[in-house]
Amino acid sequence: MIGPCSFFLRSRSDAVRRRPAGGLLIAASFALLSAPGASLAASVRGTVSVEQATIRTDGPKHDRDVVVMLERVGGGEYPPANGHAQMDQRGLVFIPHVVAIQKGSTVTFLNNDNDLHNVYFLDERTGQTLDIGTWGPGVPVDHRFPTAGTVIVLCKLHLEMAAYVVVSDSPWFTAAQIDPSTRKASFSLANVPPGEYLLRVWHKKLKLLGGPARVVVPPNGGVDVPVVLTTAGRAGKGG
Repeated sequence: MIGPCSFFLRSRSDAVRRRPAGGLLIAASFALLSAPGASLAASVRGTVSVEQATIRTDGPKHDRDVVVMLERVGGGEYPPANGHAQMDQRGLVFIPHVVAIQKGSTVTFLNNDNDLHNVYFLDERTGQTLDIGTWGPGVPVDHRFPTAGTVIVLCKLHLEMAAYVVVSDSPWFTAAQIDPSTRKASFSLANVPPGEYLLRVWHKKLKLLGGPARVVVPPNGGVDVPVVLTTAGRAGKGG
């Protein structure tokens, strides 16, 4: 799995408080990036299915979100991030519940409530935390995530609030939601250079059956990758 975030070594000065923005800002998911300068590229698409497991499909803390990521086999450098995402606080809820970004990207944390809000991060692997501050309505605060990993977003003033920032090492990732009726989610990763990759799927409760899937991407066209999410006990090692 992607490694723990090193943002815990950075000071609170990394959170940049900006002037209040006018009007209601709508939270947006991070857009999928393509590899600049790649003369040959293909798409990786497929369906994520939930099998022999239950998920919560309603409410602000639902379990429908999945993040699909590709990593080059053998490592290597990736194109730098140039994206930006937002996570709002409205009605004592983080919106959206899951944000996916590439490492090095910035997330703007908004407050469109009538209350003070706090944002602090919890590394779900190590338990380390980082508090980026408390601020009032209409004040956006930026935070950059320099390392891949999964971060739980919490508010010290409202303990019922929780969300996730999933930080991908590579630019080939996408977020999708499981359909409650079919228990499936479709995904598509565009502009993937040819080569050998590992496909990983993040879900806050379930694991990928059999572990990361090995994918060979052709010079053009596409490749279909069906994947299954299930309980950790059924998934096996590496799931």
